Formats: sequence, structure tokens, C-alpha cells
Amino acid sequence: MHIKSSIDKVFGYVEYTIYITIAMIMTAAAAFLIFDVFSTLITFPSNHEYFTKWIVEVLDKTLLILMIIEILYTVRVSYKEHTLSAEPFLTVGLIAAIRRILVISVETAYYEEKFEHFMIEISIIGVLILIFVISHRILTKNKDKLTHTE
Repeated sequence: MHIKSSIDKVFGYVEYTIYITIAMIMTAAAAFLIFDVFSTLITFPSNHEYFTKWIVEVLDKTLLILMIIEILYTVRVSYKEHTLSAEPFLTVGLIAAIRRILVISVETAYYEEKFEHFMIEISIIGVLILIFVISHRILTKNKDKLTHTE
């Protein structure tokens, strides 16, 4: 039994090291993105034509930072509770889908020849958003039922 305990400890340390490494990488990525958002804000477009594109770029990067924060939260909760929860991933999926729709909405103005492709993509993403929201609602409702019955 002593060997099983030692092996379990080694795997625990390995798991801890991987969680810390992931957290450090995600934190560094978020820091670089924050720096990038600020540098984008400083380069305010003088041409009115690029203003909308500039706003979407800032919003796109900010939503990416939110996704990273949500993934960091998932890593933290997974480490603390030794379980993997689906809700944070659904939230990241929602943010990613909304982020893509925002980018597509601006791209349609600049690339009119791809309008049909963009509309198909937005339709698919819209269905995905609906699935994410329904899934999140079902998970939350079932979690509430479990906590009220205990």
C-alpha cells in the first residue's frame, strides 16, 4: 500500500505542476493582451472609415481577455475541487461565439463579396449560442435541485 500512496503523491505533484504551468501561461497571455488593448487604444484612428474596425478590435481583444479569465477560473476550481465543471466551458463558448459574431459584423462591411459565407457562419454560431444557453440553464437548474435536496 505504501507504493500506491507514493505513486498517488507523485501524480498529485505532477497535476499541481501542470495546473500552475497552465495558470502562468494564461496569466502571461492575459497580461500581453491587456498591454495590446492599451496600445490599440492609444493608436486612435484619425480616419473615420477605420473607427468601427478599431472599436471591434478593442472589443475583440477585451472579450478574449474575458475568455482567458474564465479559463483561469476553471483551472482554479478544477484544482481546488478535483472536479471538472462544464459551466465555465459553456461560458467561454458563449463569449467566443459572441466575439466571433462581433468580428463578422464588421468584416461584412469591408468584405461584401463574402456576405453569404458570413451569414451562414452567423446562423451556425446563433444555433451554437442557443445550445450553449440551454445547456447552461439545464446544468444550473439541475445543480440547484441537487443543492436544495441535500
